[in-house]
This record gives sequence, C-alpha cells and structure tokens, in this order.
Amino acid sequence: MYICLMNPSISFITIGVRDLEKMARFYQKVLGLEMEKEQEGVAFFKMNAGLTFALFKEQDLAEDIGLGSEGWSDQNAYKNMTLAFNFDSKEAVDLYFEQLIAKGVTIQRMPEPVFWGGYRGYFADPEDNYWEVAYNPFL
Repeated sequence: MYICLMNPSISFITIGVRDLEKMARFYQKVLGLEMEKEQEGVAFFKMNAGLTFALFKEQDLAEDIGLGSEGWSDQNAYKNMTLAFNFDSKEAVDLYFEQLIAKGVTIQRMPEPVFWGGYRGYFADPEDNYWEVAYNPFL
C-alpha cells in the first residue's frame, strides 16, 4: 500500500488551552459549536466536511507531542496547536511515517499505541509546527 504525501486532508485542528472548561463553554455558548464528545482533558467539536476541532489542555498536548515538561513552555518550539491526518489503520500510519522519514522530515514522536485505544505519532514541519498522524478506531 502506498499513501501519497501530496494530497492528505486535514481531519483535526487542535488548540492547546490553559482552562479547558472555560474554553469549551466559550466555543459552545458564544460561537455556537456543538460538542461532539468530551473526555478527560479533551473536548471535540464536529465541524463541516469531516473536520474535527479539538481543545486539549496545553501541557497535556505538549506531552502528547513528545515535548515533555520542559519544551512545552518554549513558545518558539510549541505553538499550542497541532493539525492532524487520520488514517484507517495502524499500518497506514506506519507507512506514512516511513515515507516521511525517507524524505528527511523531522520526527517528533514515532507512532505508538495510545491509552485511549488509538495509534499516533508526530512530525514537525521546518518551522516546528506539529502534525499528528493517527488511527482512531472510534471515528
């Protein structure tokens, strides 16, 4: 299976936030977004055309990316947001990472199973914008 790097579609936009409850209320009550799902530390809002907008506690998002407790506060390295590509299998995620590595892309975190049942890894673009590549069996 070959996954083309030229035409991926963005499936998630995630913003790291300091106060998840306050931010979730803002997006619901002020902007009128409908919350699709909330789980500990993350709120998901379904957008158009299969896009999901997510709020994630900023330190938890930094740790999920693999920045640890020190790198998350460095505003040059971490911009409190990620974009995501979701694939339909773990194998597709692994294959995508093989292609990224072959092209010399900076890998922040190799794909691995996640506690919530998914599978994900992160890479960085040349200006340290982080991209998650994931398989989410619940979407």
